[in-house]
Amino acid sequence: MKPFLGAESTIRVGVETIIESDAAYNKHGVVFEDDGETAYFYARDYTRDELFVDALHIYDVANISDKHLPSKIKILWTRDYKAAALLINQRPHAVFDFEKRCGYTEDPFPDLPADSDWQHQAFHKELRHLFFDH
Repeated sequence: MKPFLGAESTIRVGVETIIESDAAYNKHGVVFEDDGETAYFYARDYTRDELFVDALHIYDVANISDKHLPSKIKILWTRDYKAAALLINQRPHAVFDFEKRCGYTEDPFPDLPADSDWQHQAFHKELRHLFFDH
């Protein structure tokens, strides 16, 4: 099944940008932010006191060699809105699985607080089945 496109934008790495997308029933959402130095992907849960429940490091602007080129950002949702993926130039960079309360990325930074009920795991190819046909 094809995923839902939650948001799409063309950005320049290092230019302050915020791209938001909420699940259709507004229980949770995600935010991509490039603050000019660092980019993060955030998970939001509107049913909790602490709105932002997880954050995943995406890149440090200083380490991006082709930052002068435009980049296409997409946020995809699974058909049931239980997971959201961040794609940059068609490459998956992070996934939040709201049902499993897990953030997946190649760089599981930053560490979660000790009292968090979320976890981080390394991004793996098997996650593609959530968003893409085989």
